[in-house]
Amino acid sequence: MDWVLYGAYGYTGRLILQEALRQGIPPLLAGRNPRALQALAQETGLPYQVASLEDPEALDGLLQGHRLVLHAAGPFELTMPPMVAACLRQGVHYLDITGEIPVFEALARRDEEARRHGVLLLPGVGLDVVPSDALAAHLKSLLPSATHLRLILCSIRAGISRGTLRTMVLNLHRPSAIRREGRIVEVHPGDAVLNIRVGNRIRRVYRVRWGDVSTAYYTTGIPNIEVFMCVPRFAARLFALWKAIHPLLRQNWIRHLLAAAVRWLPPGPNEHQRRTGRVYFEGHAWDATGRRVCARLETPEGYTLTARAAVAAVREVLARAGEVAGFQTPGRLLGPSWVLSLEGVQGFSSCSTGFPVLTSS
Repeated sequence: MDWVLYGAYGYTGRLILQEALRQGIPPLLAGRNPRALQALAQETGLPYQVASLEDPEALDGLLQGHRLVLHAAGPFELTMPPMVAACLRQGVHYLDITGEIPVFEALARRDEEARRHGVLLLPGVGLDVVPSDALAAHLKSLLPSATHLRLILCSIRAGISRGTLRTMVLNLHRPSAIRREGRIVEVHPGDAVLNIRVGNRIRRVYRVRWGDVSTAYYTTGIPNIEVFMCVPRFAARLFALWKAIHPLLRQNWIRHLLAAAVRWLPPGPNEHQRRTGRVYFEGHAWDATGRRVCARLETPEGYTLTARAAVAAVREVLARAGEVAGFQTPGRLLGPSWVLSLEGVQGFSSCSTGFPVLTSS
């Protein structure tokens, strides 16, 4: 077995495992919970190995002899550093499914170190950021002089996993973010709103903290980037209250209490939601002269897309493992058209270059 799936028993980890078995590239199952791993191994007939992220020797033993690890155990800001350190020690390529800006930025800073070790650091091989990063790369190819990038995404019939929600809760105290003249700048969550058409409906989208604020810059070099997203009503209300409740959200014990409550929720979207859900992406790019381009992309439901993209990325990296090293983004390493090879992805289609009206929330 050439690769390790760490966090294989989690909600998203199981979906990735199912897809890997469907494609005929079984991994070594790994994680920190021996009981969950043993049960999954009995269910699938695959070997497993227990390794805590707090035990460097165990991680070294886990990775030794393998070429790649797909890290699927978040929150990645906490779990990424020990796993990447082990990958660099053992010369093993690192992939993950994070959407966390600090993780992307931290890995970008380790580019030179990873190159010295011949190790590829490829975060974000799931919904965040494979489709949107590809869309950004496509727009850049249409308008090489682009100085501004605006990405918009809307999920239809979507749900959320406990792991994703836990990560979001632990980051409630953080402002939103945009990239301005190459630098990441904090802004009020949901401080700007757009009305866009998705299918036959007009949807309100809010400016959010999304991974492309980091990754699209490395993929395209565009210095000004913002991301908008359809959000549930409760999240829109939270945006409006954020300034008032921010002092409370800064208290670690409050966020950890909320994160602990997440365990009582369903593990993630059910099979019907995964089968019928869709995610719509729209991207606008423009330059200093006023030239504009616009394109759209449509994908399967987010967790379904994550499983397909992550396994396809594993297959791609294993096929060219000796050729790549250092920090990469999906769009820069694999190119904009790679996403179109994933089952259920439709694009790139053109759209009106006229901008939706931007308003404050």
